[in-house]
Amino acid sequence: MNILLTIHHNLSRNAGAPGVTVKIAEALRARGHTVQVLSHDDVRGVGDIACSILFPWFVLAHVIAHPEYDVLDMSAGDGWVINLARRVLGWRRRQLSVTRSHGMEPVVHEMFLEACRSGNMAKSWKYSLYHGGLRLWECTKSFQWADVAMLLNDTECAFAVSKLNLGEGRVVQIDNGIDETFTSIARKALSDAGRQTAVPLNLAFIGRANYWKGISTLVTAATVLFERNHDITLTLFGTGEPVEQTLARFPESTRERITAVPAFDNAALPELLARCHVLTFPSIYEGFPLSPLEAMACGLVPVVSDIGGLRAYVRNGDNGVIVPPGDPAALSDAVQALLDDPARWAVLQRRARETALEYGWARVADRFELLYKSHLRRATRVVA
Repeated sequence: MNILLTIHHNLSRNAGAPGVTVKIAEALRARGHTVQVLSHDDVRGVGDIACSILFPWFVLAHVIAHPEYDVLDMSAGDGWVINLARRVLGWRRRQLSVTRSHGMEPVVHEMFLEACRSGNMAKSWKYSLYHGGLRLWECTKSFQWADVAMLLNDTECAFAVSKLNLGEGRVVQIDNGIDETFTSIARKALSDAGRQTAVPLNLAFIGRANYWKGISTLVTAATVLFERNHDITLTLFGTGEPVEQTLARFPESTRERITAVPAFDNAALPELLARCHVLTFPSIYEGFPLSPLEAMACGLVPVVSDIGGLRAYVRNGDNGVIVPPGDPAALSDAVQALLDDPARWAVLQRRARETALEYGWARVADRFELLYKSHLRRATRVVA
């Protein structure tokens, strides 16, 4: 197949949506497909907002010049012009047009408004002009006018069907993947049958120290855990703020057992997590976060919020523990149960590593290929 992938960012292997795009392109090329990636790097001489506004038209011009594509896999907002032309004019019907979520903007918009109503977030007057206005409209129409909406979790899929009125046959839940660096660690650990069971003591948190990542829930839960257990530690990775600011969130009496790492290179994450045993991940919303999967590959048992992006691969009592979002008591109790039962922790650890192996990029590319082919066949039958 000849495939176009678009992403409305500059490309970077270490950034979320751009990194996913680069890696799925590489995995599909390894399977013999021709893949072109179009990004903001290809648009020269304009500022960030202008580039975002002009990018869908740039994608249209590129597609007009390249009729050879079989699949147009465009991130939300990038393909609304193309999808409108296809829907109204019947243009390029033999091509498959896919709108892919990297965190579905209409869902995030509704959650943001709810957070503003509850006082957890503040909305700038500028928000309604672009992100909550034009950009939201572009993303919504990209999904509604595409042949297929590729979404990251069950929350997004339900929203697309109930709120955007997409038929279930046009909604597909997809996965992201993790690098071979992590899957090889999981594979080696699983083959090492003689490895002794550790005693879980050291907790980890990965993500920015903000509302969406559940930082206040973590602080309250960790404070309780420190009171109950005098030998545990907590390390926060990638907080995005000065160390002093992170430590100030916690009671002074607990700070000597807390380490904050404002930023890190993802390639160094296995080494950073080597001493950790339990991942605390109390997010309010996620699309399809990779850091819990990477931590699972490294041997951490995840204790995560009951939200769509984490239900995609964490199964309660099988490869981790799921707790209600925004519930520090449930989070602390779930972590405490693992600290008190190393044998159960070890069983979950093994299953967590086995799960991580299912999300190597080669396996994810298999699923993308099957999806493209099945919907291409359907589109061809409709045209015929």
